[in-house]
Amino acid sequence: MPEEKQIRALLAVRNEKAISALRGYFRARGDLVDMVPGSNLLRAIRTREPDIVLLQIESDCKQLAAVRQAFSWIPVVVLALPSPDLAFEIARHGAAQFLSVPLTEESLSARMSAVLKSLDCGGQSARTPATVAAAQTSLSDLPGLFSSSARMIEIRDTIEKVANTSATVLIRGESGVGKELAARMIFSRSTRAEKPFVKVNCAAIPHDLLESELFGYEAGAFTGAQRSKPGKFELADGGTLFLDEIGEMHPALQAKLLHVLQDGEFARLGAKHDTAVDVRVLCATNKLLEQRVAEGLFREDLLYRINVVTVHIPPLRERRNEIALLVQHFIERYTHLYSRKVAPFSDDLMQALLSYPWPGNIRELENLCKRYVIVGDATQIVRELSLHSVERHATVAETETPQKTTIEFPLKREPSLLEIGRHAAWQAERQAIQDMLIETRWNRREAARRLRVSYKALLNKIKQIEIDDSGQNGHLHAQ
Repeated sequence: MPEEKQIRALLAVRNEKAISALRGYFRARGDLVDMVPGSNLLRAIRTREPDIVLLQIESDCKQLAAVRQAFSWIPVVVLALPSPDLAFEIARHGAAQFLSVPLTEESLSARMSAVLKSLDCGGQSARTPATVAAAQTSLSDLPGLFSSSARMIEIRDTIEKVANTSATVLIRGESGVGKELAARMIFSRSTRAEKPFVKVNCAAIPHDLLESELFGYEAGAFTGAQRSKPGKFELADGGTLFLDEIGEMHPALQAKLLHVLQDGEFARLGAKHDTAVDVRVLCATNKLLEQRVAEGLFREDLLYRINVVTVHIPPLRERRNEIALLVQHFIERYTHLYSRKVAPFSDDLMQALLSYPWPGNIRELENLCKRYVIVGDATQIVRELSLHSVERHATVAETETPQKTTIEFPLKREPSLLEIGRHAAWQAERQAIQDMLIETRWNRREAARRLRVSYKALLNKIKQIEIDDSGQNGHLHAQ
């Protein structure tokens, strides 16, 4: 057995019994444990650089969301009172694990062991954004991702051609489509595959800190810089640096990046001499950089420099034949991670997945599968997809026809949260179907096509939610 790597855990926990149990667990492993001083969790994470964060929440996930946005590579284990709805929200925000309080020794050991094992903390090098991303997603996990359609095969062929060059590649696509997988595929097929792959999310780091994150700093360069620290360019020397969300980089920093790309040299903050590096740079963006150039937010010369080769990853809604493969992969991953057994997706649920537009793409599908494994409630998943689809439809419809008749239904006094959710979903679905029937002049076949359901399913829904055609006023409808 390899010796376990000592990790640093940061506890943002108020419950004294939970603090005692967590301290005992980590110290028994030989790990370091820090407490968050005061309420500034993000600052504590930035200064302490923990390997894992344990966060106690009460009724909402705002703090969890903030941590996941700023430090997406650091796993967050959430402590909260047992609640199915809260557990659902916690999973939706990407928590690595959910611990119900009060803690028990058995549940703590089982849940934390699964998290630490899955994140490969034992016997490996210190965790970084790059090593975490590698542990979470590998190309071997999704062997069919770049061979599922003619368009994806074309992308794969482009990647194969450019991989063994030193050309800078710009990977474009919506958030969550798999741009990082494409970058890792380029890296894995290059001559640099045995060297470091370092990822930097330019949108997740404040611009005033991004410069020191990329280029490092010398001791005394600024208040609090007690020791020198190498930047990501130095850590990636000989390998590949992946700059995710490059369009969010502050214009003041873009000039320095351009200099490094052209000359292969940079200076740490506070340094008196330049440092030379051999780094291949890959960039990704979900922004239209040409538009940002026109707005004065992105340097035109930098765009030309990073856009030597472009790879455009299409959204998941244009690759629906991948959904079944991705679902199988994610369900297998999280049932193993959480030691759970769940029923296979029903035909109705798979149809809902295939019909859903997936604005969050593969990342949204992965989080949905994770929630299903944790909560185990297919009805709740279908209701969520239905509500999201209705909200998107309602937004478009409201723009086109601002005056609408809202149908209200009385609720009994003091309904449960689950009853409220079911009623809201039922009412929203009824409103959306009625609006579409009116919009298509009661052509039910056209309404079914535009709502992406079968004609028979729509007829059943019309009957189920009690929409009658007595008020058509002569509108046509399919027989």
